[in-house]
Amino acid sequence: MTEQHIDETVEREEFRKKHLNKGLYFKDLKTFPVHLRSMRGTASAHFDVAGNLTIDAHISEIPPGGHNKAHRHINEAIIYILSGRGHSIIQREGEPAMRVDWQEGDMFSPPLFAWHQHFNADTERTARYLAVTNVPLMVRIGLFRKEQKVEGDGGEKK
Repeated sequence: MTEQHIDETVEREEFRKKHLNKGLYFKDLKTFPVHLRSMRGTASAHFDVAGNLTIDAHISEIPPGGHNKAHRHINEAIIYILSGRGHSIIQREGEPAMRVDWQEGDMFSPPLFAWHQHFNADTERTARYLAVTNVPLMVRIGLFRKEQKVEGDGGEKK
């Protein structure tokens, strides 16, 4: 069966235009307001920090017992767990999937263009992470791409 995916790039940019937070300083990312992003299955807040031209950041919040959609991107991301506990499934093309268990205070980085999906292990509380990325750089040089697996196509593996 051929793997199917959808391009998430345009939807991501539209969401950012509506909900972009610009500034030099942001307080308490553990409680910073987020907005539902139904295409991803999570809520998030995006940041333009100090007008940086090559890096940006976003918060994603995963509902209790929930997960985001399996996705991959042609940008680097460093993920820092702000609150909660769970795991991520990460899979490079042609390699076996690996599981990364995480909790508040942990940090990891999915390899470039590897499929990955994040799961909240707590059925009562949200999990929240901060991702710092080089998306602006990739957009500026015309290489940014973000894809999401079609439901039922290998995503949602716990």
